[in-house]
Amino acid sequence: MNNNKKPIKAIVWDLDGTLIHFKINSIDARKAAINILVAHGIDKKKLSIQKSILDNINISKEIFQQNGTDPNQINKILQEVDIEVSKIEYKAALNATMIKGIEDVLIFAQYNNLKQAIFTFNKYEHAKLSLEKVKLLKFFDVIIGRDNVSNPKPHPDHLQIICDKLGVNPYEILVIGDNYRDIEAAINVSAYSIAVHTKLAIVETLNKADVIVKESEIPQKLIEEIKKLL
Repeated sequence: MNNNKKPIKAIVWDLDGTLIHFKINSIDARKAAINILVAHGIDKKKLSIQKSILDNINISKEIFQQNGTDPNQINKILQEVDIEVSKIEYKAALNATMIKGIEDVLIFAQYNNLKQAIFTFNKYEHAKLSLEKVKLLKFFDVIIGRDNVSNPKPHPDHLQIICDKLGVNPYEILVIGDNYRDIEAAINVSAYSIAVHTKLAIVETLNKADVIVKESEIPQKLIEEIKKLL
């Protein structure tokens, strides 16, 4: 960990897999997205159920642009994808459950006057709904979903908007997440990062984080690592 960095003033959390189990049927969501993209002319062979929705969308956008599709039409297609995925997301938000031990970490951060925020690929309303469901909403000053930002993580904009709203510099935040995009986002703004190694995570993709904490080590080790940054 870079010892030249300043003490942190805020923690920015990923949501799904880090704070909550957001029980989305990701296969159904990916299928829904792929079916719409294929219906609008994308070769199914170019897309994959193994890739994230975002990856499949980015591949499709590039193909649409290469084919000279009108930008307004591209936006309409992507809105169609978003509507279908949102229906599946909403059901998942209603069934969210808290990750064991995470509330203790949030209480510790609050006790130490750290501001706390969420950056997520989920839509704002679904993120808020799931946090209400598990009674964690009260801990967060800011929630920025994919629909609140033009360039979601790992693009620097996602974290920069949060920093602006919190009134902190990017080097004064700690990013905690379970996905390589969370860690890349932190690196892209020179923030600290802690990767949460869950059962679904591929540890090799988290190696760029300053620290890796196993889900089973929450809350003790995660609190210990945050203490070092105060």
